[in-house]
Amino acid sequence: MYKNALKEDLIRVVEDLDGIVESTDTIAKLKTKIENSSTFESDPDFVKTLIKNCIDERVSRNERDLEKQKIELAKLQLAQLEKETELQTAKNKPLSLNPAAKVEEKQFETNIENMIQSVKTLSLPVPTRSENFNLFFQSLERAFLTKKINDEYKSEILINLLGERAHNILLYIKKEELNDYEKLKSIVLREFQVTPRECLNSFKNAVKSSGETYIQFAARLTANFQYYCSLRKVNSFESLSDLLISDKLFETLNKETTTHISIREAEDWFWPIDLAKECDIYNSSRSGSRIYKKNK
Repeated sequence: MYKNALKEDLIRVVEDLDGIVESTDTIAKLKTKIENSSTFESDPDFVKTLIKNCIDERVSRNERDLEKQKIELAKLQLAQLEKETELQTAKNKPLSLNPAAKVEEKQFETNIENMIQSVKTLSLPVPTRSENFNLFFQSLERAFLTKKINDEYKSEILINLLGERAHNILLYIKKEELNDYEKLKSIVLREFQVTPRECLNSFKNAVKSSGETYIQFAARLTANFQYYCSLRKVNSFESLSDLLISDKLFETLNKETTTHISIREAEDWFWPIDLAKECDIYNSSRSGSRIYKKNK
């Protein structure tokens, strides 16, 4: 009698039998109310028919609703297809009106690919070590000059050469910076740039690789040292002399003093006399601290 009946069907039957439905009624309680009704006692077949009719009506109503949903979905899909067709037609219209435009677009894509390939051939590979990015950009910009690459294409070529290494940069770069080669270059260098001290250590510890000629090695050393000087903002013989003396003095410091000076310098550097003063002040304060602790 209750086959395929849902709670909503039983609620309707109880109501049709003039029964009272409460919000707390369960399916079992609704069945009990139906079977305890006076109508069921006097004419159970009528009640069974009533239950079946309620089930059939609910099924029919659900089928109609489902059919309506299908029709609405079909209408939406058709509207979407029409809109996509309109957009595609609008996109293709200029090309269909001017067949030369399509050829021109294809030629542009080919030219970009050719430019990327020719620049890639003339420049160094994208470095795996951060301190070599200055060499990479030097070779890249020489290739730009050699191939007479217009400024408007430089950013796109750089992004293509960087490949996967560009992913992190593209996440936060602004749209207007994307087409500005100099801004893009500065962002790349900022992303991968080493500290001046690391750059100096890289220069001092550099060794000739097995596949490198001495001319290439000398060029790499020159580029590394020039990059170090640019990071230190050294542009005269006097400032270079001071930098070399400061670096030599820094090498003689013990571990504790080295750490202290590194923190005080941050991204800048102390001139020799200033570095010497900083070291003396630090050592004096440490000596005073040790004497105080000993007397205490």
